[in-house]
Amino acid sequence: MPTRNVNLTEHFDRFIEAGITSGRFSNASEVVREGLRLLEQREEEDKAKLEWLRAAAKEGFDAARRGDYVTVNSEEELDAFLDQIHEEASAELAAERKRG
Repeated sequence: MPTRNVNLTEHFDRFIEAGITSGRFSNASEVVREGLRLLEQREEEDKAKLEWLRAAAKEGFDAARRGDYVTVNSEEELDAFLDQIHEEASAELAAERKRG
């Protein structure tokens, strides 16, 4: 396994020691590997979220080009529209829960 030297702040040094002292980890390498696994997982999740956002944005832009959008002219209209969306989403969720 490759070896790397890293410089840590006092905070992270204490954090590593606490993980070892608690028995959760056997050594500093285990703590660092766990941290890297979590970082890798977060980056993968962020990548998936970005891909989803890009697809959603494309879908929205395509809908706008087709003229498939709602014009809201006041705060009251916006509130009513958002209430409608909430009711529809709640009904869909309730139907999904009934199905199983």
